[in-house]
Amino acid sequence: MKSGGFTLIETMVVIVLLAICATVSTPVFTAWRVRDQVDARANAMLGTLAYARNEAIRRKARVTVCRVDAARHCLEAAKACLSGIADWSCGWAVMIERAG
Repeated sequence: MKSGGFTLIETMVVIVLLAICATVSTPVFTAWRVRDQVDARANAMLGTLAYARNEAIRRKARVTVCRVDAARHCLEAAKACLSGIADWSCGWAVMIERAG
């Protein structure tokens, strides 16, 4: 009498193969996720620069893109964010210079 099920050995082989595939593919997905985050941040910065340019043309005024702290104040060039890193990861804002 022949049954249509799987044996324990066959099931274990499939589980081991799936585990190997998952182990091999995990670094690829991690690297893809990091690249995707970098691309998203770069596109956000590009959009901000385009917006600042358009506002400068529209308002005929000086427009500045600067790094900001939690209170939305521009940070000096070497001043670190709350995270302790002196890069643009803390955020940025478009500031329009007003007369006076």
